[in-house]
Amino acid sequence: MLKNRSNHRCRWFRQNIASVFLFTVIAFTAMSAPKACLGAGYHPISLQIFHPLATSPNPETDTSVRLGLIFGRSGNITGFDACGVVSITEGRFSGVQLTGLYSQIGGSFTGISINNGVQVHQGPAAGIQFSGLVNFHQDFFTGVQFSGILNYTSKGFRGVQFSGLMNLNDCSGGVLQISSIANVNVRTFGGMQLAGIMNFAGSETFGLQTAMLNYADRLKGVQIGLLNITEDMSGVQFGAVNISRRIAGVPVGLVNLTDDGRVNCVVYASNLSLYNIGLRTIVNNWSSVISLGFSDQASDAVNSAFLGWHFGRLFPISPELGLTADAGYLHVIPGDYDDSLINDELHYALQMRLFADYRLTNSFSLIGGIGFSTVFLEYAPHTRSTTEGHVFGGISLFNS
Repeated sequence: MLKNRSNHRCRWFRQNIASVFLFTVIAFTAMSAPKACLGAGYHPISLQIFHPLATSPNPETDTSVRLGLIFGRSGNITGFDACGVVSITEGRFSGVQLTGLYSQIGGSFTGISINNGVQVHQGPAAGIQFSGLVNFHQDFFTGVQFSGILNYTSKGFRGVQFSGLMNLNDCSGGVLQISSIANVNVRTFGGMQLAGIMNFAGSETFGLQTAMLNYADRLKGVQIGLLNITEDMSGVQFGAVNISRRIAGVPVGLVNLTDDGRVNCVVYASNLSLYNIGLRTIVNNWSSVISLGFSDQASDAVNSAFLGWHFGRLFPISPELGLTADAGYLHVIPGDYDDSLINDELHYALQMRLFADYRLTNSFSLIGGIGFSTVFLEYAPHTRSTTEGHVFGGISLFNS
């Protein structure tokens, strides 16, 4: 009989634990509110339902533990804070904070803060921030920020920013920004920016940028993306298109453009693809050629098309003569053929070339060279290949 009554009471307590907690908070509030109104002071534990319905209703009261049901508001907190919906800390916070939707700290922050919605910190901070939506910081932050949408720091950060959409820093920063859409750093940045769409660095940057679009005012390091843009570059660019006003380094791309670079239109014939036209860009004596070719001479597949890219080094011999050594890749698109002996599978070729460029006028050059081509008969492991000598020659127009 006694055992059954004990089990019944335990079940009743578990089922009504929320009601018991609420009743306890109301009781503490009713007993301590008159004393708390006499001054701010210090309360070791502050129980709050909806400010000022709390054991410490004065918003300047300091505490070590704040437990809030809907809206909690206190002065300085050193210890632990848990509020169901909104928490306001007028002064400094040090410890662990858990908030449902919105958290605001008016002074400095040190510790760990976890929020399902938005966090606003107005003073300097050091620690870890987890936010479901936004971390908004109006001073310098040191540590790690995680957010579902946006991390923002007004006066700089040192550490790591992870964001579902965007990281924005209005001042100097480092060491790591990672987002699915964009990273923006207005002033000096040192470290890595990794984004799905865009990285922006408005001042001097040291390190790595990788995204579809990368922009840096002055970069010392590496850019990796489809489009890389810099005002002043020292390092290496890897991209489909690399653009810079000045570069001291190596641009590795299909098209490389600088203020003092060269842009040539090349037209040539070879014993692999009979007709070829391409765009050649030369930056710091690094040569890149993208080309379109027709008519496969190696297999008599005259309807074939070639998409090619060659990259290498130009060695100036004199103002009129230069030698270029490059390596290239050609994607071969054959036509449909009734003859089974003609390969009609998509395949590719790798080339090594050495050619001369002799300038006759400012807008006209002769080009020609030799090398070898290895043609792989399809895109498949252990495919058959053939290697032959390569000879080509043509003209280069519109040198700049």
